[in-house]
Amino acid sequence: MAKDYTNTLFSMAEKVVVVVGGLGQIGINTVGIMLDAGAKVAVVDIIDDHDYNLSEILATYRDQGALAFFKTDITEEKEVQGAATSIAELFGCVDVLVNHAHYKGDPRLLKPHSPFFASVEDYPFEMWKQTIDVNLNGLFLVSKAFGKLMVKQKRGVIINTSSTYGVVSARKTIYGDSGINSPVSYAATKAAILNFSRYLATHWAEHNIRVNTLTPGGVGNPNQSDEFVQNYSDMAPLNRMALPTEYQGAVLFLASDASSYMTGANLVVDGGWTAW
Repeated sequence: MAKDYTNTLFSMAEKVVVVVGGLGQIGINTVGIMLDAGAKVAVVDIIDDHDYNLSEILATYRDQGALAFFKTDITEEKEVQGAATSIAELFGCVDVLVNHAHYKGDPRLLKPHSPFFASVEDYPFEMWKQTIDVNLNGLFLVSKAFGKLMVKQKRGVIINTSSTYGVVSARKTIYGDSGINSPVSYAATKAAILNFSRYLATHWAEHNIRVNTLTPGGVGNPNQSDEFVQNYSDMAPLNRMALPTEYQGAVLFLASDASSYMTGANLVVDGGWTAW
């Protein structure tokens, strides 16, 4: 059911795409654009898809066998390996792996004033460990399992997701009394993802596997305070936060043949946030 991408560099026809964290704000839009471009998509997420309000278009694709869901805790190696094996058996191969999963406390809801958002001097060690467990250990386990399939295939594309706060420090002043900030655990892990991607890119290039990083800026969320949204927007040259759909083009570019000579790179899509 590819829409406007047939016979273009952006076509994903006959491709199998795994989207880890595919039920998040950016993730579900990644799933949508991949399906629109003709791919078959496997969604891997810790959230149960039956409890999530999937859009009608995704439900339609699922009915046609182009979309499958695998509830998986990516911090558990056996679960990750099980998902990788099942996806390979179902679709025959894995062409693209998109890693969107990240830890921000409650996986279903952004909760202001939660322990995840504590200041450095009061930051709970358990939150630090949990963030590393998902953002780095989980990323490693997913990359290892699906990367092994790609090495065997002698082809593949991996897209990892960092953040502007993996490139520059969080701006403490924009959060005010919102109860939300970008904590030290998030910044440290998102920075680590950049070099993790470079490592994979250089070590798996001989197997025809490309690895790049997408670095998104802030995405608007109903739980964000008006004060925060305004403060954030004032610091972005485009003077606003991103819509969840505004990363679709970047992800499709990185996944498709349009970026065939690109590996080990970091694609920043942040409304100009890191430009000054």
